Amino acid sequence: MDEARQKCRASPSYCSGMPSRMLRARLIDRLVRAAAFPVTLIVAPAGFGKSVALRDFLETRRVEAVRFDVARDQDTLLAFVRGLAGALAETAPSALAAFPSLETRLMAAAEPARECAEWICEHLKRTVCTIVIDDLHHAAVDQGTVAFLVEAVARTSGRISWIVATRTDADLPVASWMAYGTSDAPVGEDDLRFTEDEALAAAETFGGASDAGEIAALRDLTGGWAVALTIALRTRTNASDLRSIAAGTREMVYRYLAEQVFAELAPEVRRLLIDTCVFSSFDAQTGESLGASPETFAALRRVPFVSSSEGGYRYHDLFRDFLESELRRSSARDWRAAVARAAELLEDRGDAAQALRLWTRIADEPAVVRAIERHGFDLVERGEAETVAAALQVLGREAREGNAMALGIGAMLAAARGRFDVADRMFRAAVPLARDPLVGWSLAYRHALELVRHGRDCGPLLEPLVDLAGMPDYLRAAMRATLATAYAADGRQARASAMMDEALDVSGSVTRDDGRARIYQQAAYVFQFDDDHARATSYAELAVETAERAGLFDIAARAYSVLYNIVYEETDDPIAVLSILDRLGESARKAASDQVRLFGLIGAYEIEAERGDDAALDGLDAQLSRAASMLPRSRAESLLPAQALRRTWRREFAEAWSMLAGTAAQATTPGRRAVRAAESALYAAAAGLVEEAEFAIREAREALALCAEPDRRTGRARALLAMTETLRGRSSVAHRDLVEAQRAAAPHLRRLQALVRTARTFYQLSIGQADDAALAASLERLRSDHMGGAARMIAMLPPPVPSRGAYASLTAAERRILDLLVAGASTKEIAEGIDRSPQTVDTHVRAICRKLECRGRREAVALAMRSGWS
Repeated sequence: MDEARQKCRASPSYCSGMPSRMLRARLIDRLVRAAAFPVTLIVAPAGFGKSVALRDFLETRRVEAVRFDVARDQDTLLAFVRGLAGALAETAPSALAAFPSLETRLMAAAEPARECAEWICEHLKRTVCTIVIDDLHHAAVDQGTVAFLVEAVARTSGRISWIVATRTDADLPVASWMAYGTSDAPVGEDDLRFTEDEALAAAETFGGASDAGEIAALRDLTGGWAVALTIALRTRTNASDLRSIAAGTREMVYRYLAEQVFAELAPEVRRLLIDTCVFSSFDAQTGESLGASPETFAALRRVPFVSSSEGGYRYHDLFRDFLESELRRSSARDWRAAVARAAELLEDRGDAAQALRLWTRIADEPAVVRAIERHGFDLVERGEAETVAAALQVLGREAREGNAMALGIGAMLAAARGRFDVADRMFRAAVPLARDPLVGWSLAYRHALELVRHGRDCGPLLEPLVDLAGMPDYLRAAMRATLATAYAADGRQARASAMMDEALDVSGSVTRDDGRARIYQQAAYVFQFDDDHARATSYAELAVETAERAGLFDIAARAYSVLYNIVYEETDDPIAVLSILDRLGESARKAASDQVRLFGLIGAYEIEAERGDDAALDGLDAQLSRAASMLPRSRAESLLPAQALRRTWRREFAEAWSMLAGTAAQATTPGRRAVRAAESALYAAAAGLVEEAEFAIREAREALALCAEPDRRTGRARALLAMTETLRGRSSVAHRDLVEAQRAAAPHLRRLQALVRTARTFYQLSIGQADDAALAASLERLRSDHMGGAARMIAMLPPPVPSRGAYASLTAAERRILDLLVAGASTKEIAEGIDRSPQTVDTHVRAICRKLECRGRREAVALAMRSGWS
């Protein structure tokens, strides 16, 4: 026994400078063994010293850890995740800044716990650290929190070590973790109980009883329960006094001992304890506001189970329960007054969220309305929407529906939950109620944002407001920028660009990063539809830079979507496009922005299909299948060309055609419509669907007739049509399409040039001017230019049979005239050579052109020369 006591006191690292604290080597050794696993669990009821043991382990083992002490009011999934993001502020600073966008989107999420886990793990993707979560039981009442934590542990295994202290295992998968080597057996009650040797050492450390028998009796009466034993030793409680209480519950024992501690304190210390027990924690400034003197603080730091640090003071949970019961026992009025006083102090200190939570706790309707009017917008935009939503619930119907801010904030929350129609009605009712013009304008602006997000016209709402006198420049700029995006979406580009220029002219006074980043992103969106893309690129880059610096990843993701559109349209470089999509996807994941993430996944899917990368496509398929419920029909249909292309790799041309049939009409531009119809035509022709191919060809040619200038899309459509006509045996038409495709294949469009060359080789194979080796070489070149998907499709096409085609339908006289035309003879010279009139020669020439499907003698000559007919 003496040896054990000596071991407890021997190490200076355990006890030096800490006369009121004893570190237990046995317990620390047990925690060291548990911490060898990815997850360390400390599970025991209240008062067993979990937090103290955890603190001692971290200090003595010099573990650099992120520590998250869960507060009582962090008892929902969102509150817990927000608290964790705050604890990670130095390790992963982007998480807390991005939390507001997560909270807004999570209100309508089908699987919030999984989405929260994906979100936090994205922010921790490059982090290696230890995360300590103490008092998990406060949050574990929400099963979503437990599911979130389990998912986060699974996703970060190998990089992040987790240490969790809680009163119960809270449905954590302890057995599975132990079976798969994720966790050791939890450090539990038996590990945390004081042994007899440790009780004797503690008595010496705390200066309590010295009689070994008395100490052993106290240890037996408390069952080694750390809180009860140490309080008994510190207060010099006799075993005989404790014996009658020990037969009761732990709560009874603790209350008895807490009363002993409380009774010994000076009146001013007791008053400070009672006044501050309604806070989760408090600092010296708060105590001073309540009248505490330096001497009172010094006495407070000597009170057992009051934790003090540079950040302030926090009570042990059981002691706080005791203090609150004392306050409530005084009178309900005193308790409400203490809570209200605490809320006022917090609001004065700038902690509007915590103040609102306290006013909500006592259902103080006037105070709640006042706080929402003062801080509602700011709280929602800072990630406290859940706090505001809870506050609105304590208001009566008249207060909720008769106050502009309460109604407007309710509209914002309804929109976040996906109830746009309800939000729309609430916004329309809220604006006329606003007594302050600034409140009305702010509500109208937020209403306009929701209208734009849902494809509705915000013009009638904003147009009467943007020129009103007295409106702050930051709000005027925001309104004009939003109005400009609405004009651009409606195809009124000139008006959109002019309105955006006006917005930028007055945006100089916008100082907040979120306001500037949003305006830059909206400017990029508007200017991308102008002919000069340089301006759109510049503003998109500014938006990305500003947004990422401030953690506004939703705005950054949308700016990346503009850069993607521009690079995709102006270059023929799939690797550059994929690089932008990678950054877009990362930003979207950090923002928990599912719709923008889907946009990026679909863009990547199209490119990987063009490249023919099965492994990449399988990975994207898995991601898209998880998001299937969130995939709107318009987005799903944009995947069809890539999915149809994949079918052709298995020679399933009929199935590929059926996927695209009838979808060309939905394309947004003539160029896109031409490509979709040309793909459909080729697949139909390859499947032997003659009428279907003919219909799609007509559709493609009608769309091409509407295209002003040759470009990448018209060139692609022409190349696909050339292969279609080759399969149909219409060599002259195929030749004409190849000529047009070549016109569109500008030098910088390497992939289009490779596709046109392959289409020409395919055509030449049909007229006997190329062989299978030439086609194989063209396909290999196509693969090297990141067109492996097209190469795989062309390789599956029915092989064109070498034939003289339409030339065989010419009469002997017509062939003779075609030979003379190729030799350069004029109509008069041909007439003299065959002893016919010029009119007869012209009649034969028209017949030749009709049979060869040429538009004139020059095209017939070119076709004859290319086909080797002459």
